Amino acid sequence: MEANFFRFLAAEIGVFLVGRRIDKVFGPAPGVWTLKIQNSGAPLHLLFRPAKTAGHLFLSPIKPVNPANAPAMAMWFRKRLRNRKVLDWHLDWPNLRLALHLSPRNHPPCDDYLIFDIRNGMEFVEELDSDFDKQPEWPTLEEAIEDSEIWREYPHLSPPLRKALSSLPEEDAHLFYLSIASGTSTNFHLCKTAQGWQSPTVWGCHGDGELFNSALDASNAFGERTLFTMMEMEEEKPTQTLLKRARKKVNRNLARLDQEEERLKRLAAEKIKAEAMQAELYRFKNEEGLEEVTVEHPKHGVMTVPLNPYLSPTENMELYFKKADKADRGFPHVRRRRKELEAELERLTNGTLPDNHQPAPEKEQVTGPPSLPKRYKGLAVSLFKSSDGFTIVRGKNKKANHDIISKAASPFDYWFHIADGPSSHVILRRDHPGHEVPDATLEEAAILCALKSYRKEDGKADVMYALVKDVRKVKGFAHGQVVVDQKLGTIRVDIDPDLEQKLS
Repeated sequence: MEANFFRFLAAEIGVFLVGRRIDKVFGPAPGVWTLKIQNSGAPLHLLFRPAKTAGHLFLSPIKPVNPANAPAMAMWFRKRLRNRKVLDWHLDWPNLRLALHLSPRNHPPCDDYLIFDIRNGMEFVEELDSDFDKQPEWPTLEEAIEDSEIWREYPHLSPPLRKALSSLPEEDAHLFYLSIASGTSTNFHLCKTAQGWQSPTVWGCHGDGELFNSALDASNAFGERTLFTMMEMEEEKPTQTLLKRARKKVNRNLARLDQEEERLKRLAAEKIKAEAMQAELYRFKNEEGLEEVTVEHPKHGVMTVPLNPYLSPTENMELYFKKADKADRGFPHVRRRRKELEAELERLTNGTLPDNHQPAPEKEQVTGPPSLPKRYKGLAVSLFKSSDGFTIVRGKNKKANHDIISKAASPFDYWFHIADGPSSHVILRRDHPGHEVPDATLEEAAILCALKSYRKEDGKADVMYALVKDVRKVKGFAHGQVVVDQKLGTIRVDIDPDLEQKLS
């Protein structure tokens, strides 16, 4: 993600989240995080996928499908984030980092800041660096354009930004540069090339593209069109690719664990200062405004201990002991987590993937309908391909009708059912929430539904359709019985008995 676009995006997200609570955390795919945000009305999710180039950070009412067993790190974050309120936000935009200041959490003990690092991932920190919110300097426009290596000193002057500036007439370039540097840009662009949708930018496209007045809207559009498709493709990755990615992730977590252990060691060392003060507290315990004291530790000798002048010497000593106690509580968790990660790395090195990361077996290329998507394998369904290339799945019995909604379909897929009586459930798969479906494909899905209904002998039938997320199973209902919260529409179709053969 380009830094200047991230500047506007993170500011919009930060303002939007302040005052809201984080309800739950999910890990729908390796390297992808879903944070459910408490919201009145429609569901709201913050989706985050760190990456070196085209990372994702956006809001969506759609929750991606999650594996049957939640990943360990998702559970770890869930325990530390659940029901915590976003109090404030801070932005280090040249380095692509957004920090949320959260309400305190003591059980389990947890730091106060959650950082979204677009390049490296999500982490907790106890305090932010003093220069975290510091605004960068901007060289002259001429320097920015002429020096091809200027991004090394000014990382926010990315090569794509320099290329965009160079392509403009001088006067336009100055105006655009001023709007970027002052943070007043109001246009955000989503461009499409032969390789697909590209990360949003604050400058225009040379080819096909869309214009947005909000960085968040641009990021939402990019995320829904690319991330959901990417996660679908993830399920079909070959074993070696998944093993390599999983090993890299474990090694990255081990490196972070090393950093956490070093932090705890520094906290544990504070106990020496506390013990030295305790040994000679009688000399200065009634003093006020002390910035440091020189004391002698029974074992480590003479040392100078810095103090907070706004606290009494006794309070300073207790604070040092408190930090050391925090380290003592943290070490067992670090050792346990290290043991788990090392065991996982050994399994991955031996070629064993976790169950929820097992790839689908490869099949020979065949013409006709696409291969059955992984989540539908083992279900009693019929598979069709529409004349526009969309995958259509139809349940063969009541249990399959139930399972394709509860276990397989994505929330943004379309669900079809005869409007006024019993029929099979039909799912029309979409790549992402904004994926447009031609009318011809909608009619074909409706006809396939009518052909497995009580109206199959009639000439015409009314078929309703809705988003899968708006179709609810109710406890106590028989398999296949559902409640539809919101319909998208009803289609009257001419029933064609030959369509099954044409599309199968």
